[in-house]
Amino acid sequence: MQTPSITVLLASALIAAGCASTPRGPSYAFTAGDTRAWATADSTLDFNGEANFGGGQLTSGFTPDPWAFPLTAGGGRNPINIADLRMHDSEGGTPCGRSFVTRRPDFHFQFEAGVVFSLLRFYVLTDAAVDATLVIREPNGHWRCNDDHGRGWGAPHMPTLDFHSPAPGRYDIWVGSFDASANNPAQLYVTELDDRHP
Repeated sequence: MQTPSITVLLASALIAAGCASTPRGPSYAFTAGDTRAWATADSTLDFNGEANFGGGQLTSGFTPDPWAFPLTAGGGRNPINIADLRMHDSEGGTPCGRSFVTRRPDFHFQFEAGVVFSLLRFYVLTDAAVDATLVIREPNGHWRCNDDHGRGWGAPHMPTLDFHSPAPGRYDIWVGSFDASANNPAQLYVTELDDRHP
């Protein structure tokens, strides 16, 4: 039996096109406005660009879990405010709020789904003074966003995004900040276990 593994790759080595996806029925009814906003996001954010902090291959059942990756939250010298793109989160339909990010993703990885785990969770931890945000483009081209997770876990200002029955393919990830600052050390965590969170 092959041991599940994660292989970290340089972003320049990651194949950036043509990720497969599995159709899923959204709980939110998409509107023409959402489609236009996603098209704007696709043209504004360079999701196919070389990631700022690298890329990798992630296979369901990976260890360690959670898997952690260091990066810097924020929008760099020419930040883009996600709120200006007028997107809604594809899962719950809430508007994507203020979030300053870079044009290129901070990280992207290719996910190989399995049959044992039905959850793929991303969360970010930072210094208490930093209000981080999280924006993810799914393999199917839909967008997810979160600022404060709003759950009873503590660390209320840490963003979290859950994907249930996650689709295989490439996930493009931006870790932004509520303020247009760029010097914000952060850690991106990826887990398949529900008891792992901020």
